[in-house]
Amino acid sequence: MGVSDVGSGSFDAMPEQPAASARALAKKPISVQVNGVFRAFFMVGLLSWLCACVECPRVPGLSARQCESLAALALPPSPPPARGNRVADDERAALFGFELFFDARLSRDGTVRCASCHLPERVFGDGRATSQGLVAVDRNSPSLYGAAWHRWQMWDGRADSLWSQPLLAFENEKEMDFTRLELAHRVKASYRASYEALFGALPALDDGARFPPRGKPGLPQWEAMAEADRTAINLVVANLGKALEAYQRRLAFRAGRFDAAVSGAQTLTSGEQAGLTLFLSRGCGVCHSGPLFSDDDFHAIGLVDTPPRARAQGLVTLAASPFNAAGAFFDGEKEALPAARPQDEGAYRTPTLRNVTRTGPWGHDGRFETVQAAVEAHWALAPHVSEPLTTTELEQLVAFLGALDATDPPLPWNGWPDR
Repeated sequence: MGVSDVGSGSFDAMPEQPAASARALAKKPISVQVNGVFRAFFMVGLLSWLCACVECPRVPGLSARQCESLAALALPPSPPPARGNRVADDERAALFGFELFFDARLSRDGTVRCASCHLPERVFGDGRATSQGLVAVDRNSPSLYGAAWHRWQMWDGRADSLWSQPLLAFENEKEMDFTRLELAHRVKASYRASYEALFGALPALDDGARFPPRGKPGLPQWEAMAEADRTAINLVVANLGKALEAYQRRLAFRAGRFDAAVSGAQTLTSGEQAGLTLFLSRGCGVCHSGPLFSDDDFHAIGLVDTPPRARAQGLVTLAASPFNAAGAFFDGEKEALPAARPQDEGAYRTPTLRNVTRTGPWGHDGRFETVQAAVEAHWALAPHVSEPLTTTELEQLVAFLGALDATDPPLPWNGWPDR
């Protein structure tokens, strides 16, 4: 109904009855009017209470109100559209990214590949508390099955797109220590045809005076280059990141048993149902919300006594990156960068709970060896989210978390390349 419909059509006959009712009510004593209003509010409240007490047909044991909230937890058929990457869904780019991901030549000594910390046989994690690149690092490697679903990448969110994240790992001295100039030269030597079919001609990399063999921001070889040549190299490595994102989007997990239960196609066990009720009623969903069971935000929850700056420092790194969503290499409409907040100090991203029982150790520093230990530690934090869990409740909650295992991506994407 448009604006022109107001005051015409079906509305014409409506005012008479309410007006007559209002006149009749006005003739009654005030006490009768108040009692009538009270009864109306009472009936509305009673009906709301009764609705809340009706069991959920899809997951027995849940109230109707809790049942309604399940729809928001169901995983959509595919991840959200890629941001800033025009080749994200190009099959050729995915195949190119597949090759890059497993190529150890993209590291300083030829021994470290992306798959060193993201192994196919470990759900694209590595099973370590903290990962090992050229040397040990201080963060746990999350599974890549959820990467395409997330708005922010890395524990501190210092990458604001999936394609910009690998570039940080390549140049990190502890991880791969391979500079952007080295990346460009390796592409020319090994992947020129694949690259140029997607992105056009490479720069004149044979000119060693313009394009030294090694260099990145902060190194004298890079700083001595002409601005236009630095931009040309940045474009090459941004394109490599975009090919890697195209591959990683093929790794996105799909709906699993929990989603089938939400749709009514399967049934959770009694223990899983009890755990779901605990999850919904004890405050877990405050941070672990939505289809990922993550709000994709950053929280300092008190697990670390003297935490590093985490998200606060991540925002500084993000703002300095030429590959952020406000920069020239972000395809399409640019995006404003987030402002710093007081609560970003010491804050880490809420991890997804999808596949959580398969992706240990747990925590940004891998401090928890079991899911049970992670749940108990979070439950003990102040401010306390709810009353303490009994042993049975802990078992039920962990059982429910197991029901969040998702469906793995298909071959060949979730295996090693055949070479």
